[in-house]
Amino acid sequence: MAVTTTVENILDGAYGKSTQNQPNTIATEATELTALVTRLLRGLYSFAAEINPVAFSAQTPVTGVASAWARPEDAEAIVRIETAAGVEVVVVPYDDRFCEEPKPSLYEFGGNFIADAAQTAAPGATDVLTFWYSKRPDDPTPAGVAGVLDPDWQEDYNELLMLEVAIFLAMKDGRLDEAAALKQDRNVWAQRFGTYLQHQTSNLRRRFGHRKHVNVDSLLPMLTGGA
Repeated sequence: MAVTTTVENILDGAYGKSTQNQPNTIATEATELTALVTRLLRGLYSFAAEINPVAFSAQTPVTGVASAWARPEDAEAIVRIETAAGVEVVVVPYDDRFCEEPKPSLYEFGGNFIADAAQTAAPGATDVLTFWYSKRPDDPTPAGVAGVLDPDWQEDYNELLMLEVAIFLAMKDGRLDEAAALKQDRNVWAQRFGTYLQHQTSNLRRRFGHRKHVNVDSLLPMLTGGA
């Protein structure tokens, strides 16, 4: 189902959390709050990547330049790199570049993934490698309050985004007791979101490397106003 939530929808929901919220009074909608919703969504995608790296994900081909492959600009966390033949290219520490010989491998340094030419199976200097990664959200389109949120966003959790905005408004307006109460509601929704991320594909089978359960409470400081 296509995402239809706009920035304005989120702001309207956030205003409804308090009778003291006055549109375009505490913060301007077209500039400050539109930018805020964009930042908050990025924060929730980062939160999601800690729990389920492929919940919001993408893949893209990257062409090597002198044995270096630039990290995709919208990548939050790299989860896999492959050759054109579908062979995994493993990522190794920069100070232990031969630890996975004879597998093809890269080490990360300064925003690039680099092949050591001395490796037995090093990718070619200009090979095209496919990067699989947790993505950062697309900015709302078009710009402004009419902008629609990233097409991968789960609209069932709009309440979480609304509460994040409401917490910001309360804190900016000095209503700290109200912000604390809103954070309690936000934390409940964050738990629901975290639970969804962990069980959304509960029939996944693995031969090895089972994912461990993530304590969502430990991630709450990443959200607005902290835990």
